[in-house]
Amino acid sequence: MKIKKITTIFLLVTILYSCVKLKKENQSSLVENGIEKTWENFLTIVQEKDKAAFKEVSSKTIRCYLCLENTLAEQKELDAKRESDPDWYNQLYDKDIYIPIDRFINEDFDLIFNPEFVSILKEKKTIFYKNDNEEVELYEVLVTTTEPSAEHEGGQHSFQFIKKKGEWKLREIGTIP
Repeated sequence: MKIKKITTIFLLVTILYSCVKLKKENQSSLVENGIEKTWENFLTIVQEKDKAAFKEVSSKTIRCYLCLENTLAEQKELDAKRESDPDWYNQLYDKDIYIPIDRFINEDFDLIFNPEFVSILKEKKTIFYKNDNEEVELYEVLVTTTEPSAEHEGGQHSFQFIKKKGEWKLREIGTIP
């Protein structure tokens, strides 16, 4: 009985040590590769509405479903495509969803990065998720923007950054679910 307790305590201490070590390694990795600093810089840029700096930290196109229906006119256009074009889904995800950066800045930046949303991004807990499924270095920054409740399952916004020529670039803005 005493050996069981000692073994259990040893096992728990080992697991706890491993978790703490892994967390420190992950934090060290985030600092070393600059993704945390990139995120902080990104938040400053969107808060200050510095569109020139936003363009510098972004890819040439941004994958953004939100950008396809963030106005009433866009919603109506998307609904019309769904009703009339049998290939609407493929068109949407193969072509339409990729927004050139200049168009994003002109048409979508202010609609998405309004003061209330930027405040939420700055205040809420941020999760950095390294995507190991690609040959490029890629991180998703996840922010819970809608807390779960009895009426809503909750939701997150995802900001995907890719490392290009040693610099992190915003590649995608999405939502979960």
